[in-house]
Amino acid sequence: MATFRLKSLGYSLLAGAILFSFSALRAQDKQASSLKIGFLMDSLKVERWQTDLDRFQKRAAELGADVLVETADGDDELQLQQAQKLLASGVKALVLVPHDTDKAERIVAAAKTAQVPLLCYERLVRHQDVAFFVGVDALSVGLMQADSLSQQAPRGNYVLIGGSPTDTNARILHDGQMRVLKPFVDRGDIKIVSDTWSKDWDPSEAYAHMTEAIESTKGAVAAVVASNDGTAGGAIQALEDHKLAGKVLVSGQDADLAAIIRVLDGTQTMTVYKPLGPQAKLAAEAAVALAKGQSVKTTASISVGNKSIPAILLNPVVVTKDNVKQTVIKDGFQNLETIQKSLPKEKWPQ
Repeated sequence: MATFRLKSLGYSLLAGAILFSFSALRAQDKQASSLKIGFLMDSLKVERWQTDLDRFQKRAAELGADVLVETADGDDELQLQQAQKLLASGVKALVLVPHDTDKAERIVAAAKTAQVPLLCYERLVRHQDVAFFVGVDALSVGLMQADSLSQQAPRGNYVLIGGSPTDTNARILHDGQMRVLKPFVDRGDIKIVSDTWSKDWDPSEAYAHMTEAIESTKGAVAAVVASNDGTAGGAIQALEDHKLAGKVLVSGQDADLAAIIRVLDGTQTMTVYKPLGPQAKLAAEAAVALAKGQSVKTTASISVGNKSIPAILLNPVVVTKDNVKQTVIKDGFQNLETIQKSLPKEKWPQ
């Protein structure tokens, strides 16, 4: 009887060892065969970028892909090194949010040399070897910002606070803004008293630009075309310091939580909401398809030189205090309870 029990124990241990070996082999096979996608981020300092990354990673994981993430914190040389590191690690596709869209052409070239398709996310590197683009039309965002303010203030002094001068999107936004404002300027109805850039979209630079504009005009400012919510926040802080917050129209972009609270509070006029959830999800699906050597179905494209870059372009939406609940809250992008905790009841979204 004892001998039988020992034999049984031996068989059980052997079976367990074999099962463990099979499980380990399967885990190793899964790890070895998993699709690797590299994601190069410029920075995660702005709230929206963490949202983009989280939703991208979630969708990629659902599709069986691992996402290797590198963040450059605004350092172009570091971003190039990170790209080379990811390409050497065997990623099958590279997703890029460039810091300097001109200097990032080196990353596109490196990906081409490695025969790895590169997808630009939100910021397009104007290089013919970019395989795909996912984002919004920055020109339309600039049009929306300037149009929203000029409808409410068709006359007066305007301050333009742009984003980073190294970001192609910032320049395109400015072009859109000026396309709306130029007829007003030509008629003499609107005077642009300040037109500046904010390095790395830094709110503190926007604060400094706004402070100078307030002092040079002795506070006679009708509107501030701020290119995103960070620069809007810096401008509004300067306005608050001069007791002008809520008296001057201010635009924004990204629908950050702080911006939505300012919109409802009355210190920011509007922001432009870009559906980041669907955008990140579609980008992940496109990246996985590219990594598998498949084409991505789309009818949209962006012209770069004599080549059309296939693209997925999402529609931005103007958000004001009147439609917060029907836009960013409905989409689950912002949380109603969190907003309510930050405002008196009479300013809650309706």
